[in-house]
Amino acid sequence: MSPWRERLLARLIGVQRDDGSWAYRPGRRGAAEPTALAALACRGAAGMQSACAAALGWLRSVQQSDGAVPAVAGIANTGWTTPLAAVAWMACGETQRVRDRYDENARRAIAWLLRSGGERVTQPRAGFGHDGELVGWAWISGTHSWVEPTAQAVLALRAAGMAGHARAREGVRLLLDRAMPQGGWNYGNNVVFGKALRPFPATTGVALTALAGEPPEPRIAAALKFGADSLERTRAPLSLAWTAIGLRAWDTARPSIEAKLADAAGAIEGDVLPHAEALLLLAGQDARPLDFTHGGPSDE
Repeated sequence: MSPWRERLLARLIGVQRDDGSWAYRPGRRGAAEPTALAALACRGAAGMQSACAAALGWLRSVQQSDGAVPAVAGIANTGWTTPLAAVAWMACGETQRVRDRYDENARRAIAWLLRSGGERVTQPRAGFGHDGELVGWAWISGTHSWVEPTAQAVLALRAAGMAGHARAREGVRLLLDRAMPQGGWNYGNNVVFGKALRPFPATTGVALTALAGEPPEPRIAAALKFGADSLERTRAPLSLAWTAIGLRAWDTARPSIEAKLADAAGAIEGDVLPHAEALLLLAGQDARPLDFTHGGPSDE
């Protein structure tokens, strides 16, 4: 393991809460996104089994009766973090016994994803760049579908061996429909009142990760070019990490990625941002760091 990853991993473990969770910042409440990402980042690292087990147990403790995992315990209608928890449960078991322990939690989370979805928008498409009839997943229940929660849900369904499920296929169609004309993705819209919006590196990386394994096509090629081009000027840890993960999902990573990740890790050493640190650790892993296909229960 490279020195920067060793330092970052030690810092991450140092701020794990007593209940097994991670918060967005030390001293705050435990949250599902940093906890799931940190568990995935610790996966397979020497001596990290107990930290991973505690994280998986905390995620189980906050899972709701309907299978959703709220972003923060007790906050209703925020199940967008459910796919991250599901992927962590499916991917982080060091042994079959540990994987079996969380199999039911993963099944319930996947079942919730299949039941849930964003709200359709039936207004005319003119001046509104995407197809509002396509149903993906939303940040908040009862709202429109957006790129990142849809991409993460597709990723979880792929990990569960359900890439061919109708919901996963519609999610893929939504992601491709939301692609920007110049390549990449922003949070949801691509054209508003006839004007193309700007793509974002982080959102592009998340979408590319979810679409890995899909047949190559022009929108994906344009997104890969945008990601590769933006990598050279991106410094924000979250954006850099997701860009690297997305490029590696398509085996298009550049040799300069490692040095840029090391620089980003050094730049945040004066602060503690667990979910950014976890993403940098994931981005620094070998090829396809979030490729967990066929890693869990399949109910297709």
